[in-house]
Amino acid sequence: MFRWKELVYSGLLSTPARLWLRTAVPSDRIAVLMYHELARDDADIEAWTVMRESEFVRQLEFLVRHYDVVSLDQALAYRQSRPASTHPRVVITFDDGDRGNATVLLPLIEAFKVPVTIYIATRQIAESKSYWFDRIINALQTNQVVTVNLRAYGLRTYQINRVRGEKNWHQISCLLEDLKSLTPDVREAAVETALGSLSAAVRGRDSQIEPMSVSQVKALATSPYITIGAHSHCHNILPQLEPAEIEQSIRLSKSLLENWTGRPIDHFAYPDGVYNDTVREIVRRAGFRSAVITEPTLWRDGDSSFSIPRIGVGRYDSLERFKLNLIGGVRGFFPWRRDAR
Repeated sequence: MFRWKELVYSGLLSTPARLWLRTAVPSDRIAVLMYHELARDDADIEAWTVMRESEFVRQLEFLVRHYDVVSLDQALAYRQSRPASTHPRVVITFDDGDRGNATVLLPLIEAFKVPVTIYIATRQIAESKSYWFDRIINALQTNQVVTVNLRAYGLRTYQINRVRGEKNWHQISCLLEDLKSLTPDVREAAVETALGSLSAAVRGRDSQIEPMSVSQVKALATSPYITIGAHSHCHNILPQLEPAEIEQSIRLSKSLLENWTGRPIDHFAYPDGVYNDTVREIVRRAGFRSAVITEPTLWRDGDSSFSIPRIGVGRYDSLERFKLNLIGGVRGFFPWRRDAR
């Protein structure tokens, strides 16, 4: 099913196309990449959000050869000063604050000497308990076919692990996205129902997504290549909450991170990339300088610093797909579509 897509990517990224790419993408565009978690190659995790270490290394090798990898602060400053560059620019970001950010990512970043921004959602670290979506993913890490019936909550029945790889992730993703559509209180009940139905033994700890510890956050903050950002405390979809709850979650995440790291926390990532005018104003009023979303386009002049688009990168993305996403996807090859949102 997916083979034809890879053939298209390969054709678009042939040598002549790559040479044309350098002039086809306007110089004011910046690619902001969004990752979540890294794991060793032998960690068998069925989750798009968990990138294999070797694949991330291949991507880093490509980036340092063909791009200027800049920090988010440098990218924001570039908007003002316009320094000359012979390479396009890219910003690397990670979301959530999972364990592999400290154990796998940090050594790689220091070896490659490239800057990274890590947006940390604080409740899972403060309580040493994964958020509901990672608990669901963890419970599905079994070799058995499992069925999750959530019709009592107005959702569907989901069959997971009938296949492996990207097709299986599509089924897992459908389950997660449907759960996100519920209000937080109803979702909590639905999650407990789902977890209660998943009684099969899961694979080992290496196949689990777990939060960092406070000490690991502190270690990340000592690296000159790491910028720490906030990702809320609750990691709920913020427009689903009352304004007072939104403000409490945003301000608490900033306060905790500043206390843990001894650094100012200037940048924010909206959970799930979802926001509205109320959320954006609360983020701005809390003292953040920027906020990122999940729209898979290049960051361009005219974009608000409180709605910076990012391109998601995950476990099932080939190197060809990765390269194509760096120019904003297929439409990056067609100038007449480039400004279409």
